Amino acid sequence: MARSKSSLQIHAEYALVWPLWQAFRAMPRSWIHRISYWILRAIFLVLPKRRRIMRTNITLAFPNLTTREQQKIADDSLDNLAKGLSIFVHMPSLLDQPDLPWIHYLGAEHLAQALSRGRGAIAFNAHIGCWEISSSYVMRRGVEVHALYRPLDNPKIDALVNRQRVLGGGYMMDRRRVIREGLPLLRRNRLLGILVDQNFAGGGVFVDFFGRPAATTPIVSIMARRTGATVLPMHSWWDKNDLYLQWDPPLELSQDPDADKAIAEDTQRMTRVVEGWIREQPGQWLWLHNRWKRQPQAGEILTS
Repeated sequence: MARSKSSLQIHAEYALVWPLWQAFRAMPRSWIHRISYWILRAIFLVLPKRRRIMRTNITLAFPNLTTREQQKIADDSLDNLAKGLSIFVHMPSLLDQPDLPWIHYLGAEHLAQALSRGRGAIAFNAHIGCWEISSSYVMRRGVEVHALYRPLDNPKIDALVNRQRVLGGGYMMDRRRVIREGLPLLRRNRLLGILVDQNFAGGGVFVDFFGRPAATTPIVSIMARRTGATVLPMHSWWDKNDLYLQWDPPLELSQDPDADKAIAEDTQRMTRVVEGWIREQPGQWLWLHNRWKRQPQAGEILTS
């Protein structure tokens, strides 16, 4: 968290980000996309550890691909991140436009049916496609969304990012307050959005993800079981310059009478769904995140 950084480091990082952010705001999306891609490539040259994480992750997930094919996934992943940044910078003005023909909204009937039950809905998503615009676009369609987020370790940059998210529409919820604030929202038949593909630093359950144990938050299952909320898979992907936002049918929760086992099974099912998305569009996932950072210790069990 931010407390691990000195005040000097926090202000120095912000001093680099702020002018670049202001410059991007004055540029068209195509320029931001190209420039940020090459900035990311340059950053990778000076951060060999992060480059190594990405290459290792791709190799372990797709061991049968050639080196050239694995490198193509890495390049596409950086390009996807750069494209997402170009959207994020202009997100408020984009969503103010009366028509967005490049966004295709699919499966909305699943969300409508879930909310018609009156118990709220939890959308689980992943860092694939253009995840930042998802909750804001759903808000534009008339559904109140509260998106869970992990605070960045620089509070000044975190505040900048979250101001942009709120301007784009939707509400942000610090993941540390999810039980206290999320349960009442679901009981008022609201929609809660959660990204479930990040390493879980403490607690959680270990599930199989691309054949490796991955520490994963069980919060979706826990909250759904406490409230009766419907759990819906939702993700996005790019097809050239068209963005697709897809709702899928509700996830069937485990019927195991043992609560801990049921929650672990639910979390594994969600992770399999996310893995399926990534296998279909590997270049659109955020491979630079160290998803397998925490590994099981003695006594910790991997869900199968």
